Amino acid sequence: MLLNLKNNLLLWIAIINMVNIMENSKYSSKSREKIWIPLIAIAVISLLVLFAGCLDNEIDDIIPDEELSPEAVINLPKKSFDQYENIEFEIQNTGDTQLTFSRVFDVDYYNEDAEEWESVELDLVWPMDMIFLNPGESFTQSFNPADNFVDEVKGGEYRINKQITCVETDEVLELEKNFWIEISDESE
Repeated sequence: MLLNLKNNLLLWIAIINMVNIMENSKYSSKSREKIWIPLIAIAVISLLVLFAGCLDNEIDDIIPDEELSPEAVINLPKKSFDQYENIEFEIQNTGDTQLTFSRVFDVDYYNEDAEEWESVELDLVWPMDMIFLNPGESFTQSFNPADNFVDEVKGGEYRINKQITCVETDEVLELEKNFWIEISDESE
């Protein structure tokens, strides 16, 4: 845009100089009429260049927010785990946007008597870093119920909860994955 303005300014200066030369010279009236034709052509071309430069200064490959589809899933290697077993879960970016999240996650226990989910207090230290996942990438985290649950491990249904944010739109995704813990007598 700035280059177009500079070029147009130079063209207009040239036109003004040509008009001044024409008025100060001893051209015949017929040659004065003929000199206006190139001046008008130059003026029209410079206006076209100016307006063409103003029409499209947008980047073509930007995807509108409504066309972005941030998606992610939590994958577990199996559905049931022993209370002493390390539970590794994978966060996989299945969408077409970059995702970001911290290492923090929650675990809930389904209380069948109360018919509601109860938060499980975890004894974990969370590094304060941010993970970035490009489309198709994954990240693995783990915990051990016997080592990381503050209270006694109960057998039953649990779920992992994780918040993930789309970098482009700041949309927050709430991921959940259910699993079971079976109680055994001793560590293997």
